[in-house]
Amino acid sequence: MVDDVIFVAKSAADYEAFAHLVTAYVEWLRIRFQPHPGFIDKVFSHQSLANELADLPTAYGPPNGKTLLLRHESEIAGGIAYRRLDASTCEMKRLFVFDRFKGRGYGRALCNALIAQAKDDGFTLMRLDTGYLLTEAIQMYQLLGFRACPAYHDYPLDLMQFLIFMERPLA
Repeated sequence: MVDDVIFVAKSAADYEAFAHLVTAYVEWLRIRFQPHPGFIDKVFSHQSLANELADLPTAYGPPNGKTLLLRHESEIAGGIAYRRLDASTCEMKRLFVFDRFKGRGYGRALCNALIAQAKDDGFTLMRLDTGYLLTEAIQMYQLLGFRACPAYHDYPLDLMQFLIFMERPLA
């Protein structure tokens, strides 16, 4: 990662790059979850993704959260964000690295940078939810200290069977 930089999104162009990442992530998930038609659309509809994308600085910018981007040379390779759930708890969201950059440790680097940022911002617990088919991500989260926890969001029952909830102390 010599020529790579992880930085906090601040400008409209940064959030536009993150929107592009999130959109690519959703398309990637649709392919990954093909055995479950409609699942991804239902999840993101439930999460109000269209509203989120319309105002990313509010969803994942101060004071509600932070967005980190990873630049490789002059290109955005990946990103991640957190959002505040309460005064001590935040939620990791939207980790994605473009396929052409996978295998370089960028996902782990983004997670570690986000965890450090959340600690610096005073949070003591980080949570996440993910799909059960994302086994590589789940394994990475476990290696980063995340453990299974009870559901902390209400999803329709037909979606819950596909979701895993995890958390990690930040202290």
